Amino acid sequence: SSEREVVVFAPQARPPEVPPDFTWIQGDPTKESELDKVRLSHAHSALVVGGRDVSPSQADARSILTVFTIRSYLSQHRFKDERKRPVYVVAEILDAENVDHARSAGADEVIETTRLGFSLLAHTIDQPGTAALLSRVGVKGVQNLYVGPIPEAITLPQSFGALATSVKAETGALVIGIRSGDGHDLLNPADETEV
Repeated sequence: SSEREVVVFAPQARPPEVPPDFTWIQGDPTKESELDKVRLSHAHSALVVGGRDVSPSQADARSILTVFTIRSYLSQHRFKDERKRPVYVVAEILDAENVDHARSAGADEVIETTRLGFSLLAHTIDQPGTAALLSRVGVKGVQNLYVGPIPEAITLPQSFGALATSVKAETGALVIGIRSGDGHDLLNPADETEV
């Protein structure tokens, strides 16, 4: 949301190209003692981005240590009134072999940017235009992708085809799949699939 303050926490000084609406705090995110600088216990989410000035394995190692440090810090900083939802931690991983390590360290979501980028490059050779289309879907503010509950005005059970039509009529959104109660996604299910 545009109402959230974006705080960048990095070990180097603020680069001049960082937009002024980002708050820049210099420090080491792998040190629990430094996480108070960013009021992490009050954050909505934390995005851990891999370094581009080291090898992918070194960048991933630092990202995994940062995720682990964030989770350790948060487990020790409880509030009198518990949060409605825990800090959501997203980690960028460059080497696919480190995805499970990032999850084990406490990342709620892991994005393999190298794999995603290379997959888009390869797929667009076979299907020209798909990378441009997916970029439009994935870039915030262009054609947004949402994961959320079914609008209250729509009653269940019904088929996926009927649900997709109802949601399109109610909200203008294109439904591309369903998420089960246990978090598994089913993309492009058959129209007769019951929801």
